[in-house]
Amino acid sequence: MSRNVMDFAKAILNIRTALRISQQDLAAELDVSYATVNRWENGRTMPNKMTLSVIKNYCTHHHLEFDYKPETNEQ
Repeated sequence: MSRNVMDFAKAILNIRTALRISQQDLAAELDVSYATVNRWENGRTMPNKMTLSVIKNYCTHHHLEFDYKPETNEQ
């Protein structure tokens, strides 16, 4: 598993922890499936650029720092 995937998985978990919400709640907020959030947190998949933007906006709206910084060579 690449560092990017692991960093993203941790960032998603940090968002949920800070807001004290479930994977299902975050999925509803981001308009994705529960399975998608689960796969992100378990490091099985990564979101596309558009979804990354949605997540960043969600964090801004909730006054959270999105602590995921992708490596430029893996985008």
